[in-house]
Amino acid sequence: MAELSLKRRFFCKIIELWMRSLRISVKISENLNAAGVLALWHRDLFAGAAAFRKRGIAAFISPSADGELLAKISADLGYRVVRGSSSRESLSIREMLRLLQSGKVCAMALDGPRGPAGEEKPGTRWLAKRAQVPAWKVSVQYGAHFTLHSWDAAKIPLPLSKLTISLSYL
Repeated sequence: MAELSLKRRFFCKIIELWMRSLRISVKISENLNAAGVLALWHRDLFAGAAAFRKRGIAAFISPSADGELLAKISADLGYRVVRGSSSRESLSIREMLRLLQSGKVCAMALDGPRGPAGEEKPGTRWLAKRAQVPAWKVSVQYGAHFTLHSWDAAKIPLPLSKLTISLSYL
């Protein structure tokens, strides 16, 4: 990861503290210690990052400027960050494949690096099938939150709000 400015590092720390304030209930019927792919929509990246922190999950994050902030926050939350795009860099996909084959859990966005939002791209299913591991769809129920006017309509939970996360087979 590139070195972030002091202002950006401070911003990342504030976001990390915000994420830690959330009251999160995760309903998992599967063993997240076994290899598999956590698949979520871009709009739920904030909630997903908060819910699965400190589990050693590998997160597939875009090489964009926005991705740089998310990568820093994710690393601070205990994720192994793999930078790349399923549409551009096959080496990063190969790293995700190697991690899955070695028994790790990986996470990536269902709607690909550029959307459109809520439209599933083939990368997640392809990766899970190629690694011969399950893919779990992450569903989020939000308490108090607001929605950004962005391409993905990202949902941002308010500090101390409640989130309920559930997993189902993709």
